[in-house]
Amino acid sequence: GIMQGAWLAATAVGNSLLFIGGILYTYVPLWACWLVFAVACALSMIVMLSMIKWLERVAR
Repeated sequence: GIMQGAWLAATAVGNSLLFIGGILYTYVPLWACWLVFAVACALSMIVMLSMIKWLERVAR
């Protein structure tokens, strides 16, 4: 249904934004590139952890 479509759309958007990593890798120092990647991963972890209570409530 709708959630599967949203999942596929989010995957498509993520795959479309892959070129940004290549641009960063080319134009900024390597340590700054990896810092951006690490911060993005940390932010996504915080978002997912903040949604756990809501997901448990919705799943019941």
